[in-house]
Amino acid sequence: MVADLSCAKKSLIRARSKVIKFAEEHGFLKEAEDVALAAQEALKNIIQHACPADYNMHLECIADGDRIIVEISDTGVGFDVSGVTNTPTPPMASHGRGIQIIEGLMDEVRITSDQEGTLVHMEKMHKPVS
Repeated sequence: MVADLSCAKKSLIRARSKVIKFAEEHGFLKEAEDVALAAQEALKNIIQHACPADYNMHLECIADGDRIIVEISDTGVGFDVSGVTNTPTPPMASHGRGIQIIEGLMDEVRITSDQEGTLVHMEKMHKPVS
């Protein structure tokens, strides 16, 4: 599943429903909500930090055996990823928990960023329905 979304908050609901539908159609019933929330957080970060309203965000979901892969990218100016990964956010901070949420929900998260944009690669392993 591939989708280009406008850089606007209204895209978050559309993306969430697309990810849930894709995950469920490919047998990731238990993982669907976690994957959708992680994708939504990554997209929200793009909206808040990377692009003006006339830009697009790219969302791609892939079912690969026992894992679901979600890649989210933008064409913003990029940022230093070393400052946001593995850095706990203070409990009373008004923002800054997006990456922590994503890392808590997904089994693997890789973020790459340069002057041509940012890519968030996320993977979630399948948990058999019991």
